[in-house]
Amino acid sequence: MNVEFLEALEEMAKEEGIEREELYEAVKKGLAAAYVEKFGPAAVLDVDIDRSSGDITITADGESIDFDLSQLGRIATRRAEETIRQEIVKRRRQTIFERYLARVGELINGSVHRFEGRDVWLNLGQAEALLSEEERIPNEHYRPGQVLRTYLYRVEETQGDPRIMVSRAHKDFVRQLLRLEVPEIEKGLVEIVGIAREPGVRSKVAVRARSPEIEPVGTCVGASGSRVREVVKELSGEKIDIIRWSEDLKELIKNSLEPASVIRIELPEQGKDALVVVPDNELSLAIGKGGQNVRLTAKLTGWNIEVTSPEEIERQKAPPEEVVEE
Repeated sequence: MNVEFLEALEEMAKEEGIEREELYEAVKKGLAAAYVEKFGPAAVLDVDIDRSSGDITITADGESIDFDLSQLGRIATRRAEETIRQEIVKRRRQTIFERYLARVGELINGSVHRFEGRDVWLNLGQAEALLSEEERIPNEHYRPGQVLRTYLYRVEETQGDPRIMVSRAHKDFVRQLLRLEVPEIEKGLVEIVGIAREPGVRSKVAVRARSPEIEPVGTCVGASGSRVREVVKELSGEKIDIIRWSEDLKELIKNSLEPASVIRIELPEQGKDALVVVPDNELSLAIGKGGQNVRLTAKLTGWNIEVTSPEEIERQKAPPEEVVEE
């Protein structure tokens, strides 16, 4: 009976994804609880299990006895089962927490399992992950069973199962997708220095090469745009601007505002407000739809960016027209 009992528990542990050693620790606690339920408390209580024969030896206050599960009554058996089950669940949760905590910062796949309002729960196999409304790409729609690629950004312990939180809106989701598509990033030959993102709309990614032989922008874009195209596809059409990083702030701003050309950039001696002057016919191009290009440049550089043109500057200098009263 002992052997059959242990075999059943080993199968349960395998299903729960916990290690064999952890299982036996749980069983020992359960048998100790059952012994106390049946025979009363002991100051010192030790349980030993022979994993080959299934023989169980319990030492209580220095006296050892061979223990058989058939000796347990219904109440003691139930106490053993409850304790073992609780220990297995506890250890399973700890295992899941440690496993996914070690993967924070990685891409993980899960299938759409259930919806809670706009929040989506993904099935990871032995765990669930939360893709909250805030971490979704706007206007994306998901269906049950759909496999989603996401970015694991946080794992928290709770009183129940660990909370595994994933994102498709995080800027590092773009970073990891590029790393997947561009071997030179994975190898450390090209570095992503900064990312500014408006999920579902546009991202600006600043890159630099660790070797003078490598052209970082072209490397990330790929032949005929093949590499960046795969990232855009995963992001449901979000535009990706790959720009060359520069330690020179003016050069970085200029690169970020491309394809608009820049006439000059004025930086104050104090504060972080930059004035960028572009040709009159490129003002709207530099600003971008709804100011998007300027906002992303500001996020990328950490500076407030004001874009204007010579015509706009002259208009501001002109004195206001006098109103003639009749």
